[in-house]
Amino acid sequence: MDNIPIIKDYQLTAYFQELSADSLYPSAGSSAAMTAAHAAALFAMVCRVNLRKISEDLSAGEASKEKSENRKIFWEETLHQAELFLERSLSLAQEDGFAIKDFVEGDPLGPGKATEIPLEIARCTGEIIALITDALPKSYAPIRADAECARCLAEGSRKAALTVAQHNIPLLSAEERQNYVDQIVELAFPG
Repeated sequence: MDNIPIIKDYQLTAYFQELSADSLYPSAGSSAAMTAAHAAALFAMVCRVNLRKISEDLSAGEASKEKSENRKIFWEETLHQAELFLERSLSLAQEDGFAIKDFVEGDPLGPGKATEIPLEIARCTGEIIALITDALPKSYAPIRADAECARCLAEGSRKAALTVAQHNIPLLSAEERQNYVDQIVELAFPG
């Protein structure tokens, strides 16, 4: 694995062609992270539509200025968080490639990285899920389906990332395994 491709430089079709190729990267971990990025991007769209709708309602005189200003601030802050999660997800997709490279090249820290990165993806998706869940009741009704879809994507991403981490547990030393098993259980059954 000499060169790890820069995942966010791919066009969508090229990414799927590379994913389907006989290679180690991109693979399961990066797929989980890219699904999280997809969820965050879709939810960012939901935020933008809500912001546009607030502006339209204000322009048409259909909403109180004070209430609309509070809603606008909420959606701007939520959009900012969604964009941060999008960037974080893309970074984790890339980090997964470096973890695989380290493992394949025999780096003694490679198995830990190959397990920790999927757990980080699961943590990130948990935050995406929480963000969407909090915002969903405040959303403009016609795009709630988009928000729900984003949450479903994030939930699938979390499940996939935890699956990857679970499959990588046998790569770890006996002393390291229990810590990672505990993290998987905690992330699989939050709060």
